[in-house]
Amino acid sequence: MLALLVILVWGLSYAVTRVAVQEIPPFSLGFLRFALATLLIWPLARRHRRVRIAREDRLGVFLLGFVGVTLYFGFENLSLRFTTASHGSLIIATIPLCTEIAEALRRRRPPTGRAIAGLVLALAGVVLIIGRSSGGSSLGGDLLMVGAVLTWVWYTFIAHRLVQRYPNLLLTCRIMVVGALTMLPLAAVEAWLFPFGPPSAAAWAGVAFLGVICSALAFHLWNQAIPRLGVSITNNLLYGIPLVGVLTAVVVLGEPMTPAILVGGVLILGGVLLACQGAKAQEKAPDGA
Repeated sequence: MLALLVILVWGLSYAVTRVAVQEIPPFSLGFLRFALATLLIWPLARRHRRVRIAREDRLGVFLLGFVGVTLYFGFENLSLRFTTASHGSLIIATIPLCTEIAEALRRRRPPTGRAIAGLVLALAGVVLIIGRSSGGSSLGGDLLMVGAVLTWVWYTFIAHRLVQRYPNLLLTCRIMVVGALTMLPLAAVEAWLFPFGPPSAAAWAGVAFLGVICSALAFHLWNQAIPRLGVSITNNLLYGIPLVGVLTAVVVLGEPMTPAILVGGVLILGGVLLACQGAKAQEKAPDGA
């Protein structure tokens, strides 16, 4: 249930980011978001101040913040500057499929026929929507969101090992700190090259929503879900993001519901579900099956 709440919040975040990033540049928006999240979660994480990160895990914790915050949200914010919330949320739906492919490669196991069929369907859906101009989308913006997909798969595999070794609140706080600090130099260069005026009240409200709800709260809940549900099952829930993201984009932002988005979305979600079912069936099969 906590993971599903996170999916709802993250689904809404595409429309919110799409609006805010038009006034606040991508890396500046990311820094403000995670600086606010850090301020909120730091006092709560103090209860674990006696816990020390082992020397061999320090690089991993740094990568969690750099990969899961700076790289992922750098790609996502840049993408939503140049494409629609509908396109962005649909492309993000391929994360479970990419996770299964990465897991198969890591374990050196061939994919099932069902997984291959799902892969073909999902890729057909992505090809159908990528680069199609519809209400502000663009090829460059869509491809940037593909970068976000690959980055999040990387983050999840790093997190799967570390979240089982340290208190969740402490780890979430470290992720926020690293993310904000590594985002700061990029935000400074961005503000120098592309100065922007005072944001509107709506943009600041977006920063507050992204920082408090989508980051401080949602990351904490998501990191709780990963060790309890596992990498594949947790990422499978992400197929709910495009349902919320597209609905919000159409109803709130007035983005068009084109035939390409509708058909592409069905192909992506159907392919992802088919591939993930194939992966689950393979995991349950007895040795030698």
